[in-house]
This record gives sequence, structure tokens and C-alpha cells, in this order.
Amino acid sequence: MKFINSIITAIIIVFSLTGMNAQNDTLKTQSIDEIIIKATKINLSEHQSPISASVLNKNTMETMRINSIEELNARIPNLFIPEHGSRLTSPIYIRGIGSRINSQSVGLYVDNIPYFELGSFNFELYDLSKAEVLRGPQGTLYGRNTMGGLISMYSSQPIDKQEFSLRADYGNYNRIKSVLHYNQPLSKKMILMIDGAYAHSEGFFTNTFLNNSADSYNTYSGRMKFQYAPTSQLKINVNVNYEKNLENGYPYAVYDTTNQTASDVNYNQLSTYHRELLSSGLNINYKTEKFELNSASSFQFLADTQRIDQDFTPKDLFFINQTRKHQTFVEELTVKSLKTSKINWIAGLFGFKQLKDKNVDVYYGEDAVTAYHLPGSMVKYKNYNQPTQGAAAYGQVSIPFYNFTLSGGIRADYEKDNLIYAYDRDLNDNLTNVQNADTFNTYFQILPKVTLSYKINDDINTYVSIAKGYKAGGFNSTFERDEDISFNPEYSYNYEFGVKSRFMNGKLITNADVFYIDWKDQQVYQPVPSGQGAMLKNAGHSISKGIEAEIKVLPGNHLQTWLNIGYNDVRYLDYVKDENTDYSGNNIPYIPQYTGNIGFSYQLPLSGTFLKSLMLTADYQYVGKFYWNDANTAYQSSYGLLNANISINTSKHIQFGVFGKNLSNTNYNSYYFEALGNSYVQLGNPLQLNAFLKIYF
Repeated sequence: MKFINSIITAIIIVFSLTGMNAQNDTLKTQSIDEIIIKATKINLSEHQSPISASVLNKNTMETMRINSIEELNARIPNLFIPEHGSRLTSPIYIRGIGSRINSQSVGLYVDNIPYFELGSFNFELYDLSKAEVLRGPQGTLYGRNTMGGLISMYSSQPIDKQEFSLRADYGNYNRIKSVLHYNQPLSKKMILMIDGAYAHSEGFFTNTFLNNSADSYNTYSGRMKFQYAPTSQLKINVNVNYEKNLENGYPYAVYDTTNQTASDVNYNQLSTYHRELLSSGLNINYKTEKFELNSASSFQFLADTQRIDQDFTPKDLFFINQTRKHQTFVEELTVKSLKTSKINWIAGLFGFKQLKDKNVDVYYGEDAVTAYHLPGSMVKYKNYNQPTQGAAAYGQVSIPFYNFTLSGGIRADYEKDNLIYAYDRDLNDNLTNVQNADTFNTYFQILPKVTLSYKINDDINTYVSIAKGYKAGGFNSTFERDEDISFNPEYSYNYEFGVKSRFMNGKLITNADVFYIDWKDQQVYQPVPSGQGAMLKNAGHSISKGIEAEIKVLPGNHLQTWLNIGYNDVRYLDYVKDENTDYSGNNIPYIPQYTGNIGFSYQLPLSGTFLKSLMLTADYQYVGKFYWNDANTAYQSSYGLLNANISINTSKHIQFGVFGKNLSNTNYNSYYFEALGNSYVQLGNPLQLNAFLKIYF
């Protein structure tokens, strides 16, 4: 009921503004710009593409001040990304499908570079030109771990004129962000672009035991792009991104599930997360008179260190020191038809190699020795060497006939996953080997997709699709029994019907779809038997069904409004955890039943010689009630966040303004987990106020 009331109130406000704007004869109406979805790999427009997709352009992301992937949360229908203590992992859920540990279920690409690790997902966003969110399985074109969907982001590309800009933000909690952008043509055929950014925060939460910040950070970022176009047919792009992140992490507090209250963040050991992330790509594009060839090569290097008080209490129980090094090599070759072709087609080859090495040291403190009746001090040393490689071949073709278009695609996906594991224990300075493993798993899957679209007229398109989703199995990072060392693949079939329409000469756009996902062998997050860590196990049978709708209205030349709504019912049909525990019929955790976003952007021309225009943007994010655990005993009530931005452009290449997030200072919990017999939460971020200044030439 709160959700409906909020939506009705927001609609009244938006259309009141619309009415006011319509009475002003000086405002000339125009159509909403056509949006091309690059992630389809055949560059269809949003209106023509038979897929559930949401697109945020550069202006939208700038006015909404989206600085991380987590801030896409709820702004896209049925997209949920909870804040998670540090940048070590960023679980993403689309239509209820996601993963908190191990490999992802939602794919992420940035400038055509695939991000395979959850530990690389949360990075500083700056100078982005577009973000695309594709809902539903994308396995035919993108492979095994895109069962929930795909997020594809694009930063600004080199252009053939000189550009320079400098931006600085400052906000409460001593939050600072500065971004430098420079674009320089070197010749008629070569362009160089350089970006740099620095971000700092003293954090929102204090560890009362240590009397220091539990979530402060410093982040240093840099990007270089080089474009070389020796002919009109050939274009070569080189892209190198680097980020160094230093943060105090894990503002977790003990949580009373009965009273739904959190205590202070209060634990005895400083916890940190440090990460270096290097992502580089080489893209070669060649166009002939009949087809287009593309080669995308990339390399990503991730090195991080996590130091964490595992019990999050004042007691000296457990402390973990984890270090990782990941190297990922990817090559993809595609050939596709030109835009002018009547029949659209694409074929490709894909291959990757990952080298993953991880060391986990678990230190048992004095209180753990007493509580667990240990004979003395103990340290566990675990090493995981996990090389993984895979290859795929795929193709897709779209054939029009009358007002119909039939599209069919198929992908053959192969993967080999190795694990070399060694576990040693130091007990009273006596080092002994406890367990070793040297094993591998192979996976092979055929991933089909069929879509039939029907063009009712130039303004209304409909489609129906069936797609298979697949996520490969793997090895658990934490396991205490031999049967828990690995988990099996999971599968889904996604059935979808959608309608896309444009009315009022392109001033009103509506996209809506309904979907049903039959989900088998789901990889479920569970604590290990001792409670000291988590692993994945396969559940029996689940479903996800729902509705998504997006409405964009441009009533005048200076006002744009939007409304996005998602409904998602996700539950276990058959999940018997053990002989005493049956979760069948329960809601799957971390999935809000409703998500919503409503807002407007209004640009007012100014007549002064110095001030050119004023832009006002506001949006309201809504997250419906959802459960935190499989038992459905802990939950988060529905909540909403109000955000706004006011910016002024001048005639002297200066932009300045203020923006705020969570302006109502809403209290909510952003993350929850259970361990060692306790429940823990991370509180959501409080009200944030910021001022900014941008100088550009």
C-alpha cells in the first residue's frame, strides 16, 4: 500500500508539472532521442530490439550522480544491488537471479572488456556515456554466467577535437571526488584521451571499539584511450584502466531479529580491503561492403588483500587475512551483417583463460581457544590455485517476413575448472598438513534462444521469446566436508512477452513485459557447518515470475519525466535442505517484490549574460519488502530514497550546483547475514549533501 501511495503522489506531482509546462507557449515539444542498444551486438534501437532492456544515457547518469554500480539499484525495474561492506564483492540480482559469492550470475562488460570476478564489479564510475541493462538470460551471445542478465557500460570515446574538463565534488562526511578529462587529436587518424580521478570519504559509520571509521576509503583511478583509424574501413581502439582502492571495510553490527534493531558497529580488530585492478582492451573493427569484422582482446589483473575480524564482536575470536591474484585473458572474434542488410546475422568465437591464486590465513584468538576448547593457539593456512579456461562458438540470425521477424540463436559453451588445494594447520607452533586436493570439472552446454517479434505499426512492436540460462558449476572457497568441495551447474528457461510503443510523435515511450523463469538446481548460499564462512549448494527447483514497465514522457522542450516499475515473485518450489528443514514455498532471499523509480528532469533557460540554464532533476527510488534468509524469519521492510540535483550552466564554460542523496534520511538495512550463531546487518547510507564545480573547454 505504501508503494501504491508513493507512486500516486509522485504521478500527481509529475503531471502537475507537465500541465504547468503545457500552458507555456514558449516551450516547443520534441521527441525523445532514439537509443541504440550496443549490447545486442547488432546495434538495434531500443524500440526495435525484442528484449527487455533499460538504458541510461550520459546526461541521466550525470544528473543522477551515479558514482558506482550499486547506485543503479532500483532505478532499473527488478534490479537489486545491495551494499556489501567493501568492494570485495558486489552481488547483483536481476529478476531474482544473482550470486553473493563465487562467480557472478549477471554479466558485466565495460567498454567491451568482460569483468569475470565479483571482486572487480564495484569501481568508481566517471565519464560514462551510457549504461545498458539487459534482463533475462544472455547466454547465446555472452555465455555461461549471464543467466540473470547483463550490464554493459561505455565510457566516453575519443573525438576529433580538443577537450578539457576538471570537476570537483565535496560533501558531508568529508567526501571528495575530482575528475580530470583531456582529449587530444594527434593527427587526422590518431586521437589520445586521458582521464584521472580521485575519491575519498571519511565514512558513514564508526567502530566504537576502535573509535575509528568502519568504511572510509581512498580511490585512485586512471584511464587512457587511443584511437587509430588509418582508413574509413579500419578502426583500432586501445583502452587501459587502472584503479587502486584502499578502504576500511565491513561496518557490520549485531542485529536483533526479534526487535529489528541493530547495535553499534563494535569489533576489536581493524578490518581493511585493498585492491589494485588493471583492465586493458584492444578492439579492431574492419568493415567491408558486405559484412563487419571485429576482434576484441582483453586482459584484466586483480590483486587484493582482505583483513577482516570474522566474528565482528569485541571478543578475540577469529581474524582472517586473505590475498588474491587473478589474471584473465579473453579473445572474441565476430563477423556480422551490416545495418543495411535485410537479414541480420552474427557469428562469433570466444575463448578465455583465468589464473586464480588465493591464500587464506585464519587466526584463532585467545577467546576462541577458550570457547572452542582448543589445546592452544591455532592458525589455518589454506591455498587455492584455480586455473580455468573455456571456449565457445555462437551464431544468431534474424529473418523478417511480412510484419514478423523470427530470430534464432545458439551457443556451444565449454569450460574446464581446476582446483589445486592445500590446507595446513599450525597448532602450538606445530605445522601439519590437514587436507589436499587436486581435481577438475568440465562443463559443456548448448544455449539456445528463439524470438518472434510482430510489428503492429510503426509505433507498436511486440515480441515473445524463449531462452535457456546456464551458470557453470564450480568449487567452493570454504568447505569442511568432502561432499561440499564443489557444486553443480544451474539451469533456467526464461519465457517472456513484451510490448514496446511510441506515441504522440515520440514524446511518450512505453515498454512493458511479463516473464516466467523455470529455475532448476539453483546454487544456494549457505553457511558451512561450523558457521565460519559460506559455501554454495544446489537446491531443487525454483521459479521467478513478474512484470516490468517503463514510461518516459516528454511533454515539452524542457521537461522529461519517467516512471519505472518492477514486480518480482521469486520462491523455492522444492528445497529440502536436510531432514529437519524444508524451505519449499519460501521466498528466495535478497529479492524485493517491488522496485520502482519515478522522477523528472527540468531545464530552464536563463536570460542573463553569464547564466545560461538551470537544470533540476529529482527521482524517488522504491524498494519493496524482501527477506534476508531462506527461513524467511528476517526481513527488510519497504523503503524509499529521495534524490535531487540542481546544476547551473554559465556562458564561461563553468557548471556548478548541489545534489543530495537519501534526502529524507531514511533508515534501512542494506545487507544482512548470519554467522557464528549471530545475525549481522550493515545499515544503509544516511543523507548525503554535495556541492560540485566543473570547468570545461
